[in-house]
Amino acid sequence: ARAIQDLLDGQAGPFRDVVCLNAGCALHVLGRAANLEEGALKALDAIETGAARATLTKLVNLSHGREA
Repeated sequence: ARAIQDLLDGQAGPFRDVVCLNAGCALHVLGRAANLEEGALKALDAIETGAARATLTKLVNLSHGREA
């Protein structure tokens, strides 16, 4: 949990690199990115802009029966 919080706080390092690589693969496979590099950059942007944290917060709220 601490590693995820650090990631969402913008901490650079190998954990963030792996998360961006995996998310980049998923975005490419889903057709949301033209290639792995574009997908990884989109994932990094989501982290840096706070969009990733906002999505996680929505998921937590929904899982607890609260409005997103």
